[in-house]
Amino acid sequence: MLQIFKNVKYNNLEIRHLFFDLDHTLWHFEKNSEICIKQIYEHHRAIFPKEIGFETFFQKFSTINSAMWNQLDLSLITHEYLRTFRFQKVLQALNIEIDESFSLELNKMLLDLLPHQHHLMDDAFDTLEVLAQRGYKMNIISNGYQDIQIKKMKSGGIYHFFDQIITNDIAGARKPEKAIFDFALYKANADVTSSIMIGDNLIADIEGAKNAGLRTIYFNPENDGNDTENISELKYLLEIL
Repeated sequence: MLQIFKNVKYNNLEIRHLFFDLDHTLWHFEKNSEICIKQIYEHHRAIFPKEIGFETFFQKFSTINSAMWNQLDLSLITHEYLRTFRFQKVLQALNIEIDESFSLELNKMLLDLLPHQHHLMDDAFDTLEVLAQRGYKMNIISNGYQDIQIKKMKSGGIYHFFDQIITNDIAGARKPEKAIFDFALYKANADVTSSIMIGDNLIADIEGAKNAGLRTIYFNPENDGNDTENISELKYLLEIL
């Protein structure tokens, strides 16, 4: 069901520039990561006790990985800390002890596999195609790394829709910091009055963009109840823009 709590029709405001988050908004991180985590599980099956199946491992990974990304958005940890320790923390939660070097090895395997997965969020490709036909200039603002995010977009078949791909390593800042949005606007030759940020994270995407002066649309597939302008499915962008 479409939910736009403030009933704003942005197509009446001469919006020309759309800034999208990538992971969880366009590129289906959960589905793609599940494929990769299963390969990691099968490759390293020997370290798991018989009672710990893949579903348990993946559920624990999803929970801890999400929590660590939230900590990263709040500047409580660094990206390097996340990459170094996320698998160690996941396995510790399953009472499996590994050292830092093995944790890094598992993380490298994930990052080698992940960008080659192709699954997108529902309606992502078709929605982007129509928005492109309508003449919108589309860009990515992501806290990921440029090389990895470009590979993901090419694997998903959406790279060609975007003019600028702004990542934390290119901008020297990360969402929700104002600096990354300012950098993205500069690179896209856009201003806040003609731009919208669309993303799934209330802190990194929505609060960050609002603090930089942008209008926002919260991609909210869980319908979690929020008073910002939001949609439950990407296809509803076509009714707003």
